[in-house]
Amino acid sequence: MNTDAMNAPDSGANLSSQQSVLLDKLSSRLVHVQGELGSKDLTIRDQEADRIVKNHVLAGSAMGLVPLPLFDLVALSGTQHNMLEQLCEHYGVDAGHQRIRAALIAVLSGSAPTLALIGIGSSFKFIPGIGTLGGNATLTVLGGAVTYAVGQSFSKHFSQGGTLDDVNADKLGGYFRKALEQGKQFIKQRQSSKKLSAS
Repeated sequence: MNTDAMNAPDSGANLSSQQSVLLDKLSSRLVHVQGELGSKDLTIRDQEADRIVKNHVLAGSAMGLVPLPLFDLVALSGTQHNMLEQLCEHYGVDAGHQRIRAALIAVLSGSAPTLALIGIGSSFKFIPGIGTLGGNATLTVLGGAVTYAVGQSFSKHFSQGGTLDDVNADKLGGYFRKALEQGKQFIKQRQSSKKLSAS
């Protein structure tokens, strides 16, 4: 009997086993690479969302310098609406003017004291001189901080698969209040760095 013929099935089985092991290793490596790419995609997406928010925070702060009372509030509201539109587009969330407006109201309604301060800051501008200065200072910080908090809240919501239709005002409102404090710090740090660079 030919021993080569007897060994042929063994070598075929051995080759098949090696191919299977190699295929398992390649599959495992592919899953790992896909995970790394997915994680990098998320990081890039989050960085872009952060850029959108920070650009609008700067615009929101600038609205505090608008000298006309109440017009500054309309301009601030427009800035936040535009930011939310851009975030919706960035995350692929269906948006519309009414849906964005309703979502903003749902989140902001949980922060009545802050909104009252913004209203008072705007109304100070009716008083010439010191009232205008006080109103500008209040709105520069609070307008930017509120815009920051709105942006961060919706970025988090959208990144977790949320839409404008499933906004949970309590859940998002809790995050909004935390982000509001971070926003105030962000604005104050920017103001401090501007003063240092100016001197």
